[in-house]
Amino acid sequence: MQANGEGVAISIVIPVYNEQQRIEAFLSDVVAYVQGRAGTYEILVVDDGSTDATVTIVDSHLARHVPGSYTILRLPRNRGKGGAVQAGMLHARGEYLFFIDADGSTSISEIDTFMPFLGPGYDIYVAVRTIKHQAPLKRKFFGYGYIYLTNLLLGMRLADFTCGFKCYRRDAARLIFSKQTLNNWSFDAEDLFIAHRHGYSIKEIPVYWTHKGGSKVRVWRNVIRCGFDLLRIRYNSMRKLYTP
Repeated sequence: MQANGEGVAISIVIPVYNEQQRIEAFLSDVVAYVQGRAGTYEILVVDDGSTDATVTIVDSHLARHVPGSYTILRLPRNRGKGGAVQAGMLHARGEYLFFIDADGSTSISEIDTFMPFLGPGYDIYVAVRTIKHQAPLKRKFFGYGYIYLTNLLLGMRLADFTCGFKCYRRDAARLIFSKQTLNNWSFDAEDLFIAHRHGYSIKEIPVYWTHKGGSKVRVWRNVIRCGFDLLRIRYNSMRKLYTP
């Protein structure tokens, strides 16, 4: 693997916040994946204002295994996952930019599932979860309800919005993430709505997904907030904040 200089093919953007308990195991999978593949990769870890040892662990692990092929982008304060992903996607140098959740719910090896589709035919590649271990009922209820409501209010037809495994062509990412205004859980819906408004083509790709404990998403707390966020996206659109 090489990621120094120009001509990076794949950027792997990993947002993290207080992940000291599980980040090293996840990074071991990432390192093993990129070292076993041809092509040029960069690993870009975006720390969203962690207050634990996350950054120290990340830096130590990656310096041992992929020196010179990774970057740690540190945000001065906690902005939320959307803010961390936005910062990483605007900073990444690859031709194709993946962002991947650090909980390992979707394996890094699912990049191989995306590879045959990468090319001029599509601008954005969205993982659709096929579940190996069932999530708690309340998460499933909220998840399916959110997908239905998002499609209804935003005039879209996608099977999954919030899976933390997506890929953007660099030029599409630059435009879309520069217009993102939401930093919380609804940022995915906003970004995909912006993509829809700009006529970008979206490819949905099934991936295996395993429910992991320790999620920072508080389901019931987010129900009302996300409903308001979807209305806010429509309002932003009326204000022409996303205008091509």
